[in-house]
Amino acid sequence: MAVTTEPGDMSWLEEPARTTYRPDARPSEADLRAGLAEAPEAPGRAFEESTGHGEHRDAGKSQGAAGEDRGSSAAGDGAGGGGSGRPRGEIWEDCPVVPLGVHGDLSYYLDTKGQLRSVDNHSLDKIRHIFGGRIGLLSAKYPSYYKNGDPKPGAFDQAKAATAMVAASTERGVWSPVGKVRGAGAWLDEDGRLIFHAGDEVMIEGRWRSPGVYGGHVYPASDPVPRPAKEISAEAAAEILTTLESWNWARPDIDPMLTLGVICAQQIGGALDWRPVTWVTGDQATGKSTLQRLLRYLHGGSSGLLQASDATEAGIRSVIGYSSMPVALDELEPDDDPKKGKAGAIIRLARIAASGDQILRGSTDQKGYQGNAYSCFLFSSILVPPLPPQDRSRLILLDLNRLSPDAPKPKDDPRRLKALGATLRASIIGRWDSWAERLDLWRGSLAAQGHGGRQADNYGTVLALADMALHEALPPDELMSSWARKLDVHLSAESVDVGSNAEDMLVHLLSQPLDVWRRGQKLNVASWIAMAAKLPRAPEAIEAATAENANTYLAQFGLRVKGRDVNAELCIANKPLAGLRSLFEGTPWAEGVWSQAARRVTDAKSANMTFARVPSRGYAIPFTSIPGLLNAMDETGGVSQRREASVPPDMEDFV
Repeated sequence: MAVTTEPGDMSWLEEPARTTYRPDARPSEADLRAGLAEAPEAPGRAFEESTGHGEHRDAGKSQGAAGEDRGSSAAGDGAGGGGSGRPRGEIWEDCPVVPLGVHGDLSYYLDTKGQLRSVDNHSLDKIRHIFGGRIGLLSAKYPSYYKNGDPKPGAFDQAKAATAMVAASTERGVWSPVGKVRGAGAWLDEDGRLIFHAGDEVMIEGRWRSPGVYGGHVYPASDPVPRPAKEISAEAAAEILTTLESWNWARPDIDPMLTLGVICAQQIGGALDWRPVTWVTGDQATGKSTLQRLLRYLHGGSSGLLQASDATEAGIRSVIGYSSMPVALDELEPDDDPKKGKAGAIIRLARIAASGDQILRGSTDQKGYQGNAYSCFLFSSILVPPLPPQDRSRLILLDLNRLSPDAPKPKDDPRRLKALGATLRASIIGRWDSWAERLDLWRGSLAAQGHGGRQADNYGTVLALADMALHEALPPDELMSSWARKLDVHLSAESVDVGSNAEDMLVHLLSQPLDVWRRGQKLNVASWIAMAAKLPRAPEAIEAATAENANTYLAQFGLRVKGRDVNAELCIANKPLAGLRSLFEGTPWAEGVWSQAARRVTDAKSANMTFARVPSRGYAIPFTSIPGLLNAMDETGGVSQRREASVPPDMEDFV
């Protein structure tokens, strides 16, 4: 039942919803002042102290709000200037909603739950939602009145609230989430210390805190993800390693340990400088899907691992958002059209995520998309799609063989595996102080065996992580040297497979068939230049062409051979001559780009050349720098022997 108040009676402040007013009972100014003087404190601080929701605001004030490195106008120094007695950069003092800044038409806030909110229209419903429905709080700060001056119970002045919110966010300065927002996952602070964001809380220096602003980065609230266990135990990593050894790996001496390191990298991907991309391949019935299931449980279920067998690049970006959640995709088979297929786009995203580079995409609203990716990607499939060298160099390839019929099935009890994964995560976080030194030791050991660059990035990272999960102490030199020697044979073979863009260009060129007469026999470029150089086992003639006049035909395609046998050189024109263009049509080296790759071939020399009387600069590439060209074996296993070079009679057109 509603209560009617008499003049001077201020009890309506305690229960405004039960109060009605008579025009002739309007309180005087003196009554209002007396009532306000005796009114209780605004509920903002009391509510937050009882619920803990104000901690993200306190962290922002003590450590500097988002954008603190852009000057005091963006940092919100709290020293007046906010208008209406409002602290600068705050909606009101101790407000549970934290302004972050503005960007274009958008204002950014952390709402009462710590969620990141972007607002382009401060409508009544939007404000109510950002404040978590705290109408009493809003109506106390921005009361709304009837036309006769009576306060409206349970209502607030939307215009005044919106004005204060826009003003506060504007005082914070220009701000966008790119590079400043960190979602769920592991991250590093400016001093290299590990921060773990569990979605609903953030672990900083071993203490769980509410989502908010810390060290110039925004850690917004999101769906909770699996947390590390409370205790550290090396037994968990050892048990996971034993489980991994039950698969029939192609390299059983190294692949289980590498896989353990990959799992560790997935758990803290956002804190790593380099995130290796892993591809598990094998025929049917080799246990790829079982391995994917093991990964899901070790990461704590679907909330800790983005897993799918049918995904797109845009879909992955949308789900990951600002997090560093790991990604594991099954059945990512080669596309029918590798240049346009979704597999190629996903692999490019994984390449960007390996180094945490920026992503730029167009959008229908013409505003575009800008962001970064910090996830560790793992793929599994029967076949690995064709990859360019820049993708192959980022790849750890793990090959599975068929399981024997009597092979024991790996234990995949979800509860047990989730507990092991949580303990593994705790071990990595607890031993993080040794990470930088440990990684340098493993990289140095690999470099001593001649494996630097991307190989040191990939294998040094996963081996150092596996070692850190298994052992608290730093690894002895003997252990690292033993592993480096063990890896050497595999990595040397892998280097040949990875190759380079220049090698790929040469392989493509040498494999192209030359249709010199538009009829008859078609042999590839390698056969033609082998004949021109008189290499062993090379054809003596191709219809009317012989070693003595081969350059006459090759010149029509922008090619020539200078010298004989192992002293020979392949000359390639720089200009996009018609015949040479046809050999590279539809490739990354089309329209003269082949010259850039040719320049990178070992010992290639630039010179003025002539091809069928057409002058052009070009590159002379020694046969010894062309992979496999001099390895033509005869029946006895012999190879070409060095002979004195002679100049064929058709070389007068060369210079």
